[in-house]
Amino acid sequence: MFKALIVDHESASSRTVCDALADAGCVDIETASCEQALALLHGGADPDIAVFALSASRIDDVQRFTRAARELPVLVLCDERHMDSVLLAGAAECVTTPVRSRELLARIRGVLRHRADSRDRAHRERRMSDAIVALEREKEDLERRACVDSLTGVANRRHALSLLESEWRRSIRDHHPLGVVMIDLDCFHTFNEQYGHLGGDDCLRLVCEAMVNCLRRPSDLLGRYGGEEFIAVLPDTDAVGANIVAERLRASVEALAIPHAASSCAHVVTITAGFASLRPGPDLGMDRLIAAADGALLRAKTHGRNRVGGDAPLVRPSRVSAQRWQRFEPVHADPWFADRIPRCLSEAHAGARSIVQALRANEPGSILETANRLRSAVHALGLSSLEALVVDLERAARASELTAAREAADALIQYVTHVQVIYRRVNDTAAAGGAAPSL
Repeated sequence: MFKALIVDHESASSRTVCDALADAGCVDIETASCEQALALLHGGADPDIAVFALSASRIDDVQRFTRAARELPVLVLCDERHMDSVLLAGAAECVTTPVRSRELLARIRGVLRHRADSRDRAHRERRMSDAIVALEREKEDLERRACVDSLTGVANRRHALSLLESEWRRSIRDHHPLGVVMIDLDCFHTFNEQYGHLGGDDCLRLVCEAMVNCLRRPSDLLGRYGGEEFIAVLPDTDAVGANIVAERLRASVEALAIPHAASSCAHVVTITAGFASLRPGPDLGMDRLIAAADGALLRAKTHGRNRVGGDAPLVRPSRVSAQRWQRFEPVHADPWFADRIPRCLSEAHAGARSIVQALRANEPGSILETANRLRSAVHALGLSSLEALVVDLERAARASELTAAREAADALIQYVTHVQVIYRRVNDTAAAGGAAPSL
């Protein structure tokens, strides 16, 4: 059961065509001139086959019709000398005149069968493509879950150490220091005995939330090392900086004032932290950095807990420096993004700097090219707020509004410099849906 459109109803073979279509199972036959047929297609007509008689039309009419018909199979009735031209014009099949009814019927059935096979194949390919996309999403979600500690939502030990190893290699290349803070909840076993394991789980979540909010740079990461132990990875951080972060972590947990009647060092939940920083080199291993921080942690425990241990003085940061990090709302991202977002922000910073230079040199083409590249990079990570800043910059550059473009570039630089990214999975529902961070 199908519908057909006969083009050139004045053809002498129209009756033969109609009979062949009826024998093939056609239930709706419409005849029209070439111009009328084109109008029908533009108006939304959707036949299953078109039979085009070349006797009263030119080859260019066939070409115009096949272009307009797109996926509609066109069978052309023509003289044998026109067959090559007709097929080159886009016809699916051709039948030589004078038309023989049996041949025409066989060709019509062949065209319809090929159309049905093509549709079935396209449907199977769409289903296969959808299945592949679904599998890729499921694989990505499993990869994300494999990076996260299910209780606290921060990076688990495997993922934290994997990122630490990546930062170690990068620090060797760039000759930058790498800091680590090892953290242990004080008297946590007695807390579990006093308040139960469910109370202990709640305590770990609260402590983890407080600590993860202390890490201000997009490259900093908190991971659960095991039980009540945590690790903070601090790229490009010397011992003085690691000490500042460690003390901030300690103070934030103490400020929670979670009651701990069984603690031997305070009446509230506290942590002890040990920090270390090394400038990695080919003759040093990553284990040495972890061992140094672990040693500092053990020394701090020996001296009474609820304190920070390490080989650097504590230098209090200025209030102006601290306020810089409060200019933008912190962004919560899945720990799975922890190795991607810093690179993206670094590229955005470099791109914005190059755009500022291009503005000074009055090179709009270079500005648009850089902005487009930045927009593609941040869009791929789903960084919507950052993408909006890039779009503002791109829009100003297209309009040749140099002042607005400079302001947009400065806003972009300030954002990527001072935005705080918190790597912690808040809930599984958003993560399972593939929700990306909003930067």
